[in-house]
Amino acid sequence: MKFMRVKRLIVPAFILSLFFSLFLSSCSPVYKVAYDLKPPTSKTGLICLKGCQAQQKQCKLQCTRRYQQCSLKAAQQAKKLLPGLQYEYPQKLKIWEAAKLRYERDLDWYEFRRDMAEARHERYLNSCLEKGKKRSSCFNHYAYDPFIYERPSFNLPRPVRPTLASVTAKIRELKCSQKCGCQSKYRLCYSSCGGTVKSKKVCIKNCVK
Repeated sequence: MKFMRVKRLIVPAFILSLFFSLFLSSCSPVYKVAYDLKPPTSKTGLICLKGCQAQQKQCKLQCTRRYQQCSLKAAQQAKKLLPGLQYEYPQKLKIWEAAKLRYERDLDWYEFRRDMAEARHERYLNSCLEKGKKRSSCFNHYAYDPFIYERPSFNLPRPVRPTLASVTAKIRELKCSQKCGCQSKYRLCYSSCGGTVKSKKVCIKNCVK
């Protein structure tokens, strides 16, 4: 059953502050690190760079091979786990739905009490002003009930019915990686051959022109 709600009068300052902070962070520039490579000038150094390129190619091939092998194992593991996960899914969904229902009821009760507190505040303010007092004085002598700031929260994600593809993807994300450090190894080799490697920050989002 829904409670009757009266008109909301005041937006708490901390909500406005949080919204403003999120707005600013979403507009901040995003950077990534890039590298400028300057090759060596000597013949020996240029020959050395060819060795670096061959090493980098081999590193990438090995990295791809390891990732493919890991992905195959992830699919095999997912196939074994899937029946049990599918069996557990209905119960997990039932628990989630019950928790969400409790949250919705708590939220209704919270909003009802908050709106009642705001209505009491409005009546007090009007009564205070009618007595000829200054508005600032009326505000200073009134304190909200603490509970109106204790808004219920619900952060539980809805359970998703497991499939072979989704379980495989989750295991692969946890156990498999395509980050083998081939680029950093190449830059190190590049420097050892007499080349110059310089890093720099490059803006990729929300850039200021």
